[in-house]
Amino acid sequence: MQLLKLKVVLAAISATAFSVDMGEIQSKLDSELLWGTYRPNLYFGTRPRVPNSLLSGLIWFGLDDQRNWQKTRHSCELGDNLSEYGYSRHNGRDFGEQKMVDTDQGVEITSTFIKIPGSGGGSWAVRFTGATQNVQGASLAYYFGLEGNGTMSMTITKRMARITGQTPDLGRFRIRIVPAKNNTSPPLHPALESVVGVPAPVKISGVGMSVPHIWKAKDQFQDKIFKQARMQAGNILQQTGGQGPLTGSVLFRLENEGLKDPDSNLFFAQMMVHGDFAFDVIYERIGDDAIKSRDIAAIASNRRKDFDRRFEDVFGLQAKGFSNDQVEMAQKAISSLIGGIGYFHGSSLVSNGPKPEYGEAELTSEPELTKPYSLFAGVPSRPFFPRGFLWDEGFHLLLLSRWDVDLSMDIIRSWYGAMDNNGWIAREQILGEEARSKVPVEFQVQYPNFANPPTLLFAVKALVERLEPSSMMGMADQLAQVYSEQGQRDAETEQTLIREYLLDLLLKSQRQLEFFTSTQTGEPLPGSTHRGYRWRGRTPDHTLTSGIDDYPRARPPSVRELHVDLLAWVTYMLTVHAELSAYIGKELNQTKDQTLEEHLQLLDELHWNQEKNMYCDRTVRIRDDFDELEDDESEAEEAVYVCHKGYISLFPMLLGLLPPDSEKLGYILDMIEDPDELWTEYGIRSLSKSDEFYGKGEDYWRGPIWLNINYLALSSLHKNYISSTGPHREQANRIYSKLRSNLIHNVLTQFQETKTGMGKERIHLRGGQH
Repeated sequence: MQLLKLKVVLAAISATAFSVDMGEIQSKLDSELLWGTYRPNLYFGTRPRVPNSLLSGLIWFGLDDQRNWQKTRHSCELGDNLSEYGYSRHNGRDFGEQKMVDTDQGVEITSTFIKIPGSGGGSWAVRFTGATQNVQGASLAYYFGLEGNGTMSMTITKRMARITGQTPDLGRFRIRIVPAKNNTSPPLHPALESVVGVPAPVKISGVGMSVPHIWKAKDQFQDKIFKQARMQAGNILQQTGGQGPLTGSVLFRLENEGLKDPDSNLFFAQMMVHGDFAFDVIYERIGDDAIKSRDIAAIASNRRKDFDRRFEDVFGLQAKGFSNDQVEMAQKAISSLIGGIGYFHGSSLVSNGPKPEYGEAELTSEPELTKPYSLFAGVPSRPFFPRGFLWDEGFHLLLLSRWDVDLSMDIIRSWYGAMDNNGWIAREQILGEEARSKVPVEFQVQYPNFANPPTLLFAVKALVERLEPSSMMGMADQLAQVYSEQGQRDAETEQTLIREYLLDLLLKSQRQLEFFTSTQTGEPLPGSTHRGYRWRGRTPDHTLTSGIDDYPRARPPSVRELHVDLLAWVTYMLTVHAELSAYIGKELNQTKDQTLEEHLQLLDELHWNQEKNMYCDRTVRIRDDFDELEDDESEAEEAVYVCHKGYISLFPMLLGLLPPDSEKLGYILDMIEDPDELWTEYGIRSLSKSDEFYGKGEDYWRGPIWLNINYLALSSLHKNYISSTGPHREQANRIYSKLRSNLIHNVLTQFQETKTGMGKERIHLRGGQH
């Protein structure tokens, strides 16, 4: 039925004459997306999608405690204990705002980012507003650093800091950092007014320096202010007979050094503030229209209204009866997701060969750095995992593709651009020294025989479904409202772009499929000629490559294992390829081992346990009754099931591989609905309450509720088993309704309790309770 619908779409589109310059379209998209908040590892930072270019970022610390400079805020860190941060609105193009509440340092900051279209990526501005909630106030600093070729210089006046510069990629630009007129500096202690060398308070000061690594801007800043504070403290103590006082606003103020040094490539503009404050950072490409500070508020207000209007147009939550609190949570969820999109560039540390299997000798050759490459991707967690993860990205894109088709397609294109000639994509993209600084050494090396679930195909399949005749009008209506001032494409052009794009993607995805079928196959079980699949990278307690890290598997690990979730993923790839082929009208050459029918049969033949009525992993062991003296050695082994009720058991249903009338579907639904197994009032457990490993060890995938898998369950129930007639339709509908309600209530409750904007890893990824 699905393939028939796709063929109808293909015929309809083929009958229309299109004339689209794909290169021109991509060039326009690249310009629209050149600048953004593409440094998600920072509380706030910008960069262009250009390697070795201009980076910027925000730094702050409170002045009440003289040791606070050691806790300077810059990169998102769980240990900073911010009460709240994360975007409340972000459209991925030209607007984003977030609130950062730093109770420990006594500072609240709101950032409001806007972008104005223009040649060469246009211009942008960010307004910071906030207040100090301590006695002495705070030090705020904003920096710009140039990584590659180019020049910059800085001037400081009473009213602002100005930076002018040029690079081969960005051309000539100018930057203004403008504190508000009514900003108040921390008061100078009367005892210091007569001390020689203690400067009077100023609105803004700065420093320029030459450094090799801009990503270490915080370290450079701390080193500078510490040296300066030590000198100033010595001066004050000498003149006051050791009485002081030593106040932070005096000790840690920058003194306008290095601003004109031609070698300087990193500039800080610092503002010491007390009480309410505001300042603007404005970047303009010379030749484009200037951004005036007085216009930022009005532009931001219009973008805020546009975001709210479009959010309702796309998702219709108010029309569906959701409360204001639920709508706010949903807006923050997608905004935090978009605010987590970054541009990364650098080399990855990759092994020269496959990682040894369990029990084999370790490699002796050293891993090597790849040639530098770029990745445009979302991150699973800004503080904990601020880099691209293949497993997570597909789930990100399911939501993002509904919000912005172009943006999601560009991310998919970037991931497939990271594929090597063998079809391998590193599951964790640790590009460059900055990324590696956040990763323990033992996890930095990527191995070319390690696969990861092909979740990118979730978004690809969703794009195809959006092109069905029943969805075309809604898609056209949505696209007509998106960023019309920047000339985003109409629905007709969008369909053509997607079709051309999917044709290229199908070929790349086919190469990825061949990687799976050539590197992840398992050995036949005793008495069978069929080959299933086995995740490489197993350890006694983990299968990180599966995405479901510590979920129980065979103990001990064995090269003879077969994993049901991996077979389900490969089968899912084949189903999506069939749909893509039908849509595009291109048949792919497939061997017998790559046919969809063959894989659907293998799921049942290899992994369905008739006694327990569930899908299970398989492994091989020595028979308990084997006698080495009496029995034939060829008959020593037997295949056994490794059964742990939980997410692994559900994958054939989660990926829509079971027909609606399948008897096996009924057993799976019974397992989900049983409170002694997987059902809770919060969502579906990752592992059965009755399992011996439930809640043991790390307890990552051994009971906790994960939103991404619960979403797959809801999506599959809705698309595959409620809308189709079958004996399990009523039960599927009952589970869907209850699970959907439970998840919404659970997530809203946690959101209201934490108010982090989903900035912390556990809240961002997990659904909470057992």
